[in-house]
Amino acid sequence: MQLFLKQVIYLLGQDKNKLPFLFIIFLIASGLDLIGIGLIGTYVVLLADVKISSEIFVKLVRIFEIGSEKEQILLLTGYALIAVFLVKTIFSIWINRIIIRFSAKQHVRLTSFLMSSFQSLSYVDYIKRNSAEYVYSIHHLSSQYANHVVSPLLRMVSDGILIFGVIIFLAVQSPVGLGILVVLVLVMILFYDTLFRKKMAFYGEQCNLASETILKVVSEAIEGLKEIRILGKENYFHKKLMKTSNELMFFSIKSSVVQVSLRYLLELTMITFVVALVLSAVLLENSIDSLYSDLGVFGVACLRLFPTVNTFMQGLTQMRYGKDTVLRLFNDVNRLQKLDMKTSDVLRILPKHEKFKSLRLKNLCFFYPQSKTNIIDDISFDLKEGESIGFIGASGSGKTTLLDTVLGLFVPQGGSIEFNGSVLSKHLSEWRDQVAYIPQQVFLIDDSLRCNIALGVIENEIDDIKLDESLHRARLTNVVQSLPDGVETIVGERGIRFSGGQCQRIALARAFYHDRSVLIMDEATSALDNETEQEIINEMELLKGEITIIVIAHNLKTLKHCHRIYELQNGRIIGMGSYNEIIDLKASQM
Repeated sequence: MQLFLKQVIYLLGQDKNKLPFLFIIFLIASGLDLIGIGLIGTYVVLLADVKISSEIFVKLVRIFEIGSEKEQILLLTGYALIAVFLVKTIFSIWINRIIIRFSAKQHVRLTSFLMSSFQSLSYVDYIKRNSAEYVYSIHHLSSQYANHVVSPLLRMVSDGILIFGVIIFLAVQSPVGLGILVVLVLVMILFYDTLFRKKMAFYGEQCNLASETILKVVSEAIEGLKEIRILGKENYFHKKLMKTSNELMFFSIKSSVVQVSLRYLLELTMITFVVALVLSAVLLENSIDSLYSDLGVFGVACLRLFPTVNTFMQGLTQMRYGKDTVLRLFNDVNRLQKLDMKTSDVLRILPKHEKFKSLRLKNLCFFYPQSKTNIIDDISFDLKEGESIGFIGASGSGKTTLLDTVLGLFVPQGGSIEFNGSVLSKHLSEWRDQVAYIPQQVFLIDDSLRCNIALGVIENEIDDIKLDESLHRARLTNVVQSLPDGVETIVGERGIRFSGGQCQRIALARAFYHDRSVLIMDEATSALDNETEQEIINEMELLKGEITIIVIAHNLKTLKHCHRIYELQNGRIIGMGSYNEIIDLKASQM
């Protein structure tokens, strides 16, 4: 539990400095509760006892100059009771608002941090995990931590202070009664805790695993709908989802039953306490009348104490249920904060914006951490402003990995990349500011065509003149004019309402809108039909010399516009030349 609390406090970040303030207001709230319990107990005794002998009430009578009649003292006590509970109610609502706000802030803060940090991960680290894991951590784990760990923990602290105060109050009233109550409650708590402590931690871990798997299955089933439907494998994903959903339901039900059962155990304990208090009086041959005062005070105290104990124990149960959540978040945040510090150091030394002039690769080598074989092996080439170069090669020859390294997504283990004559790693922001990346599957958001082309620009800040120019240069003007809603047409998820060729043109228009001077295309035309592919090739021909282009392709004819073409095999350049020279080389090898 100590390690768990350290992890919880670590995840609070700078907000842990607010904990002393929260502790102070919890003390004040508990004090008001105790005053209220004392007044209610006294009020009950007054109703049952005609004679008033308490010194405190004698003093109150003198201070307020009222008579000593029971009715008058009842009136005074009633007013005091209302006043105390009015203050207590307002204060309690305020405290609950503080707890809810504090917990919600943790959710927002962690969500923001995780989103930003995951986006800043090195590409090598990023591809180690399933995308659903990132979504689950950002959306679900941060929410679980805020609502089912931080909030219950704060309430436990508040309830713990109140429980301690009530125990002291009852010890003064009746040590014997308190002894009976403490023994019964401790027996019940030990029984409950021993029975369910390990089980709740296990239930929480299993629910997290099941929830994460459900997210993966749903994501895969929705994203791959077309292929799944053609293969007729919908039932496979449905069965997988139902199996995992039933597992989640199974463990969720168990954890819920464990939490609900506490309330009924406390009710049993309360009834047992009343009977035990009466029996103790009988066995000790005490007057039953003497029990009225104790029963009144203990009854009122228990009405406040038992719901508080219930809340406290439920909080403890949720702590154990959330143990896996906290551990996952702690591991993520701890690792990401270290990476974030390194990233920040790099960003601080970036120079000012610099226009692209040249890119040079010298003896570049790269291999994945889990592999001992170079994916990129001793590659060198130069690229100057306005040039177009292409790369061909069989699948697995290293083309895409080479592009990812050029884009700065991978850090090479050997050789160097220079941007305008300087080390690329120190000018990565400037380099990427020049680049538009167009893969085979263009990234489009489920928003309007206008927002997709001006991606990242707030809608009311989009330059419509620039937008029209970009549409014209990408040969999309006629397409937009044919749409009922024009540029406000919703493209659908991943551009499903547009053809492959139109999606490629949208990506081109985006590059023009954002003034990108280097265009990198990774198999961008491989999934298009011949006619659409030829249209894109013609566009590349028109752009030749206007912007710098790097193209990866399987089909050699798509590289006709290139000044130079490089052929890759097993991560090495095995041939280089113009389109006609590569054609001749291929012919000679046949």
